[in-house]
Order: sequence, then C-alpha cells, then structure tokens
Amino acid sequence: MISNLERSVLQPLLFRPSLLESSDLRDADFSAGHFREAFSALVAMWEESRPAEIDSAILAERIGGNGAVAFVGSLMDGNVRVDIEAFRNRVSELRKRTVLGRIEARARAGLRGIDDIRSDLEAYEQLDKPSASPSDFLIPGSTLQELDIAVEWTIERLLPARSLTLLHSCGGLGKTWLSLAAAKAISAGTPFLGLSTKARPVVYCDFENPLPLLVERIRKLDIRDVVFWHLGASTRPPKLDGPDWELYKKAIQPGSLVIFDTLRAAHDGDENSSQDAALVMGRLKELRENGLEIVAQHHTGKADERVYRGSTAFSDLADHVLDFHRVRRGSLEEIDEDTCDPDALFSLGTGKTRFAPARFYLAFDPDTGNFMPAQDPKTSTLDAIAEYITGPGVGQNQSSLVAWVKEELGIKKRDTILALLKRGEGERWRSSRGFRGVRTYEPI
Repeated sequence: MISNLERSVLQPLLFRPSLLESSDLRDADFSAGHFREAFSALVAMWEESRPAEIDSAILAERIGGNGAVAFVGSLMDGNVRVDIEAFRNRVSELRKRTVLGRIEARARAGLRGIDDIRSDLEAYEQLDKPSASPSDFLIPGSTLQELDIAVEWTIERLLPARSLTLLHSCGGLGKTWLSLAAAKAISAGTPFLGLSTKARPVVYCDFENPLPLLVERIRKLDIRDVVFWHLGASTRPPKLDGPDWELYKKAIQPGSLVIFDTLRAAHDGDENSSQDAALVMGRLKELRENGLEIVAQHHTGKADERVYRGSTAFSDLADHVLDFHRVRRGSLEEIDEDTCDPDALFSLGTGKTRFAPARFYLAFDPDTGNFMPAQDPKTSTLDAIAEYITGPGVGQNQSSLVAWVKEELGIKKRDTILALLKRGEGERWRSSRGFRGVRTYEPI
C-alpha cells in the first residue's frame, strides 16, 4: 500500500532530516492528511534550524488536530535504520506511484487528452531509468583542462553566456523595456548600451503583459527577429513548476537566450518557500544545461529596490544577479519608487555573481523606449574610498570610515556616505560584521 511506502520515506527523515537536501520530495508526493501535513511540518522545521533530528513532540504540535500525537508516535515506532541507498529507492518508488496515481485520476476525470496522457507517461518512464555509472559523470580535472571551453559574454561585461541570470527591480521601473531592447540587440548581434553582443536566437516568454501593450512596445523598438511566446498563445508557455515544463526543451533551439517576464508569474509555487524556489531554479538550471541561456525578471519589495522579493533561494541559486534601480543624478543616492524625479539616472549592475562584477548608469528616452549610457555619478569618490580602504583604512569600522569621508572628501550627509559604501560593496570592497555587530571594511 502507498501509505506504507509514505511511512517508510518519512521515518528516515525524522532521524536524519538532512536527507531532504539530496531528495526532490514535495508536498504533492504525499497523500492528503497526516502524511502530507507531517512532511510539510518537517520541511519547515528543517528550514528554520537545521536540526540533527526532528523533535517528535514539536512535530506533533505543528501537525495539530486529533490523532497527531498517535500518528507521529507510529512513525517513531520500531528500530529505524537509516540506509541512504534504500531511502533513495523508496523515494523513487513513491514518486513513481504518485505520478501514476495522478495520471490515472486525470484520465478517469476526463481532464487530460491523449497527448497529455502520453506526455505524463513519458515523464513516468523517466523516473524508472537506471542510474548512470560513476565513470559517466565523475570527470578528472586533467580532462576538464583539455576542453576547448572558456567564459564568454552574450553582452560584454553584463550578461555571461550559458548562464542563469536574475534581473530584479521594483515593478514599473522599466525591466520590460530594458529586456526588450537587450533582446533586440542580441538577436541581431548589434551593440547594447555601447557594449558588444554575441548574436543568438532570442525567445521572450511573456507571462504578464497584455498583448496590445506588448505589441505597442515591439513596434516602438522596431523588434523583428525576437520570437515571442505570449500567455495568450494557443499553446501557452508552461509554468516552470508544472508537469509540462520540459516543453521548453523541445520547443526552443539549444543556444537560444530565453527571457522570462516575470519569474513570479512563471510558476504557481509560494515565492517565500525555499523548497518551491529551489524547484523552479533547479528546472531553470536544467534548461541551462540543455543548452539554453536564461534571464528571469524578478520583482523587488517596495521598501528597498535592491532587495528582491521572496525566498533567498532565487538569488542563491542564480549564476548572475543584476539589480536595476534609480539614483539621483550627481550622486549615488537611491530614489524610492514613489519619488518623482524626471532627471534621475538608472543603475544597472551586478549583485551576487559567479562572474566579473560591473556597474553601468543609464538614462531613459521615453520617446524611443531606449536606455542610453550615462556618466557614472560618483566614480572619483568611490575610487578615493577604495584607495583608503586598501591602505590606511583597511579594517576600519563603519563609524570611523564615515568620519574619514566627511573630513577628507567633504561629504557631510551620513545617509549619502552610507549609500556610497553600499554601492561599492562587492565591487571595490567588502564588509563583515564582527563583535556586537560592528561592520568593518576591507579590500576585495
């Protein structure tokens, strides 16, 4: 019975919850009721404190309701031996039975056509494929050194090739305009913001914009070679956490750049759940390894244009993160989204990245819908601070560094200085918190 199989999967997780990190289990793999509730509570406890074992009393309390204590007690009964290989086999069997059950239920209810059922069965067969030999995937460093491969850039210094890139800003700032202009340049191999590009096919997956608005922008930018997959198409772009997500592999030519507008709309999961975020990012990485290059637009919260919304797993699992926000012309002071400043500049650059850091300043032309390069507003100031941190100011705490900037560089507003320190973080210097949370600075 499937309940016995569910029990055999849950039991080892109680005694070694770290097994969650190496499994692809989700709530939907368990039947409704105590099994699913127990798994959800167990995942939450693991994400909160990474315990070595799960406290049965707390788990029962999290589940709640009649029978929760008895149910958890039944899971703890017996002599449970945590065998990793056996656990993986049981997880595989549970997932196969769960998928098969969903296929049968949908077929009986008449919710799936013959093509859908065939696709489901293909997915089911994939779960039963034998494991590869270690020699197929363990590659010596000497072999890797012989590969004719190097880091390349689709947009010089801005967008690395064959990467999973997150582009985030607050809503309405211009991510779509920016992405459309970049898509046009890349599809033709023409410069973007004065930066060279490498021509490749571009597919723009639009989950958000009304078709009339999208067409208006395409006309304004005169986009001709980009291919669009709109939510209103006869076959909609699949959700990344949906059963048909692998359609991207079949429909899009390897070597293409795929832009998702936006990542939030491209999945149905809870954006604050690290488990749901990890599933989505894992599938985007699989598309990347299938030969696609990914740019996913992501919203930031209203309180801070540089802090993305939802689980940190989105940023943590991306290869390259670009933040896009406004700054006041002539300074590095950030402007919140409710402030009207027609003279503002836009800052586009790296946050977390596995590649080289970069920062560009832009101005927007509403008549053409294009962004244009603008002068870096505070290069000389940042250079002076970086030189000080590299020399006599190395290891200085934030208060001492602020005092030095006021005295030597003549900048009196503390908020402006803190904005400068934030802007240079990760590019020119790095900071850390020490005793009692005191922040100190040192060169990268």
